[in-house]
Amino acid sequence: MQGSVSLRSQVLRQFEALRTARQPFERVWTDVSRFMGPGYSGFLDLAPHSERESTIVDATARRAAEIFSAGLLSGASSPSERWFVLGLDDQELADQPEVREWLQKVEDLFYRVLAEGGFYREQALAYHQTGLFGWQCLYVDATPTGGIRFRALPLNEIYISENAQGEVDTVFRRFQLSARDAAARFGLEQLSDAVRRACDDPARQSELFAFVHAVFPRGERQRSLTENHLPYASVYLDLGEGKVMSVGGYEELPYVVARFRRVPASAYSTSPGTEALADVKMINEMKRLVLEAGQLAVAPPYLVPDDGFVGRFSFEPRAMNYYRRAEGNSLADFGPLSVGSSPGFTWELMESTRQDINQAFFVDLFLTIRSRIQQGGSPTAMEVAELSSERMFLLGPLLVNQQQENFSRLFSRLHRLLERRGELPEAPEILQGQLLRAEYVSPLMLAQKQSRNRAILETYRDAQSMAGVAPEIFDNFAHDENLRRLMQSRGFPQTGMRSVAEVAELREKRSQAQLEAQKYEQAKSLAQLAKLVPDLSHAPEKGSPADLLLEASQAQARSGEA
Repeated sequence: MQGSVSLRSQVLRQFEALRTARQPFERVWTDVSRFMGPGYSGFLDLAPHSERESTIVDATARRAAEIFSAGLLSGASSPSERWFVLGLDDQELADQPEVREWLQKVEDLFYRVLAEGGFYREQALAYHQTGLFGWQCLYVDATPTGGIRFRALPLNEIYISENAQGEVDTVFRRFQLSARDAAARFGLEQLSDAVRRACDDPARQSELFAFVHAVFPRGERQRSLTENHLPYASVYLDLGEGKVMSVGGYEELPYVVARFRRVPASAYSTSPGTEALADVKMINEMKRLVLEAGQLAVAPPYLVPDDGFVGRFSFEPRAMNYYRRAEGNSLADFGPLSVGSSPGFTWELMESTRQDINQAFFVDLFLTIRSRIQQGGSPTAMEVAELSSERMFLLGPLLVNQQQENFSRLFSRLHRLLERRGELPEAPEILQGQLLRAEYVSPLMLAQKQSRNRAILETYRDAQSMAGVAPEIFDNFAHDENLRRLMQSRGFPQTGMRSVAEVAELREKRSQAQLEAQKYEQAKSLAQLAKLVPDLSHAPEKGSPADLLLEASQAQARSGEA
């Protein structure tokens, strides 16, 4: 009992600290949600927004955020193409035929699990959240039915902190469940009194209650508070009464948190959405003024003579404002009210602002990729790098973070889950103690590494132009190593590559076959010589046909021995 109270106090104190650390970002995220992505993050639930929502008149940022999400999905982790290849740090070991076959089977299994678990649907939403708020939180866990599920969680529910190495290692999730769902998930006996009372009342079973799921590294103090000794503690707590409902653990963090560009001294991140927020607000205000000026120009408010102004004066389009005149009225007294000229800014300024917003979301780069796909097929990494080299340079930090914080942790979690469930194919004994390594081969990821591949190909082209003068210059190239480097970087299938040992054996057999063919030709020539000169007990006469044939046979024999 004492342990449960101490654990509850620790979780509540830590949750309050995480809420305090996140508060400075929430105002900005709320504005980002309102202008660019309502309904995606849930931050708008923090304050009423229905009236403000109706005032949004420009959708540039919303379209840009959608293009950002779709572009990252197709360019970095496409559901229709191979975007990663599994390997080992020990390349010589990875070249072994049985190891290559095993790696290919595991790789195929990963692709199948990702597709069946809904990873691509959820990752598209996670990319959208990254574009708007600068971070994502993907939940990866086994299902009771034997599968693996992926879910991009609403960021308004998530609170995070990181360790001394800058890695997110603590995730608290505040969420709501109905009384009926809470009973089904945790069991009626584990619920607080308030939730149990709601379960007993049929009219209140849909009433929502707040809970927290706390996942954090289990230190020595936490080990003494719980019986579970897994590396990460998992605690479910009822926020209403502070009752601990469930205590468990994980072998690894089930929440995959990836960030766009981390804010110094914080676990959170900036984003294309936060960077473009000022431009988004400005273009909405400019467009609203232009629309209002247009309305007033085509349907201005009117002045109508009367005994005096009746009611409040209105500047709305088509409004009728009655006013008193001392003398008789005439038609000249009826007319539009002059309300000023059109705004001083131009459409060029608005278009420039739109371009700034699109650049913040890398729209030009992603539309380049889409245009190439529409022309036929996906673009190669070299085409992407050449068409948008400047934008690829700026996209680099995002892609690096996706590799290190998103995909690396995703595959580590996926591998451990499948391993514990016994779903991985049996590994060769020589792989004991070896760690899997993922090589990313999607167009965007490869475009970051194309300088090395381009150097190889361009150097070969230059050497080809020089080979007419000095063919021996190709002796400077390690052809096999260069080709294998290109094949690996482009995601060539594991089972489609021969190992270095297999290539050497194949060449040895080919050399032996050539040598045997030469010996056969030599024997054939000697047989012909024997027919032409039956008696060779004496040397043939110098310059005779027999002498010439003998010299040719001896020369062929010497070349075969060489």
